[in-house]
Amino acid sequence: MGFFEFLLDLIIISMLGAAGITFLAGRAAWRGGKRLLGWMNEQKKLPGTPQDPTREAEDVVVEPIDPPVTSKSRRRSDEPVQNAQPARKREGYVRLDPDAGATSGDVIKVMRRYVTDDVVGPYAQGVIDTLESAEMRHQSIFAELDGTFQRGTISWDKFAAPTYAALDAILRNAALQANRIQTFDTASYLRLRRSMGREWRTEANTRSQTSEQRWRLYKDILSTLDEIQVTNEGLLLELDKLASELVTLQATDPTEQSDSIIEEIRRLVEEAKYYRQ
Repeated sequence: MGFFEFLLDLIIISMLGAAGITFLAGRAAWRGGKRLLGWMNEQKKLPGTPQDPTREAEDVVVEPIDPPVTSKSRRRSDEPVQNAQPARKREGYVRLDPDAGATSGDVIKVMRRYVTDDVVGPYAQGVIDTLESAEMRHQSIFAELDGTFQRGTISWDKFAAPTYAALDAILRNAALQANRIQTFDTASYLRLRRSMGREWRTEANTRSQTSEQRWRLYKDILSTLDEIQVTNEGLLLELDKLASELVTLQATDPTEQSDSIIEEIRRLVEEAKYYRQ
């Protein structure tokens, strides 16, 4: 019995040893597989800081995006800023002569260049207004004449002749004004006016004779422009009176009032010739 017990113990010990070795080998294999699985998971992860899946969402602030800089908006720091447009230079002189074919449209076209002038601008605008008003009178008066009298008759000629004379005098006066306005040296006038203002506050003998003469010349030019404008306004007024008279005038009933208007127009036409001598 002793031998069989020994053999049985040996078999049991061998089985226990085999089981232990198997257990250790399986444990080692399980650990190795776990490490291998962990390494593979690490390889699959994206680089960067892992995010906590349980973290609450936070508000996102969107920053405004500056507009792209274009060639128009780009300016070097040393470039000057254009704050104002340079003053417009006067164009070339245009001599306006009705005898050479200059019309009221030609005069108006030239005068539009000068309406913003610091000194003669109001005179240029006055010339434009006068010629536009004269054209209105032209249309209204001859519409009434043609509706009242037959063209070519003595009565028609009686009113048409002074009307034509008045309109021609207005155009010639306006052309004369326009030519003088074009030749007026505004920059020199303003400089002289500033210097005269300073000199008038000092001793009289500090003013030069040349400055005195030039100043009187400028004042005479402006005074003449005023006088011509007054004459043209007088002619326009008489044409207004004539147009009003023609509205009520009968073909067979001329009045003393119409004769008085015609006589005044003739007087103003003759007066206008004085400035063109």
